[in-house]
Amino acid sequence: MMIVVPSSEIAAEVAGYTHGRVPRSVRERQVLAVAEDLFAQLGFAGTSMDELARRVGVSKPVIYGLVGSKEQLYRLCVERQAQLLGSRITKAVAAETNPEAQLRAGSLAFFNFVGDHRRLWEALVSEPNPFAAEVADIRRRQDDLIGMLLAVAAGRLGVSPEADRVSATAHAINGANEALARWWRDHDELTPEQLTKWSVELLLPGLQQLFVGP
Repeated sequence: MMIVVPSSEIAAEVAGYTHGRVPRSVRERQVLAVAEDLFAQLGFAGTSMDELARRVGVSKPVIYGLVGSKEQLYRLCVERQAQLLGSRITKAVAAETNPEAQLRAGSLAFFNFVGDHRRLWEALVSEPNPFAAEVADIRRRQDDLIGMLLAVAAGRLGVSPEADRVSATAHAINGANEALARWWRDHDELTPEQLTKWSVELLLPGLQQLFVGP
């Protein structure tokens, strides 16, 4: 998996190498970082490989040799964001021990992620076909991740809710937070903490019922 840093940071790293002797792994990270900036600014349709090559400072054939087509590059960006989001949520939830604190920590991690990558996140989740399948896969993976975290929390409390109920609850949490994040773009004066507070107030009663059984 490529490790991606902001394009300004990777540009500084690239500048430390003699022209034409940038290691492939570093150049790949640079291409992906710059591509994420472009997709965030222009969307998939508006991003060109010519502009990407210009910003990276290499020829277009070099770009194709590193990451393949624009479609392949976009999928790499989608995968990168999915992995980063999942990692942040997992780490945040793992630091807490009770369901309410875990819900709050996971929701805050999600809203902080969207706030940190707002333009890119909106571009990724809003893209039409041919990337609807990739976006749907991200949502399914988020559902699965949240479901797994709920099952672990239930086990710690000594309860065993039905698998379908856990899955439905995970889907509801994921969907509610994504919908709230979409609403947020028209209310960007609000903070991730405020959105988290409202999300927890909305979702906590149902979560508490999950952990007391049928």
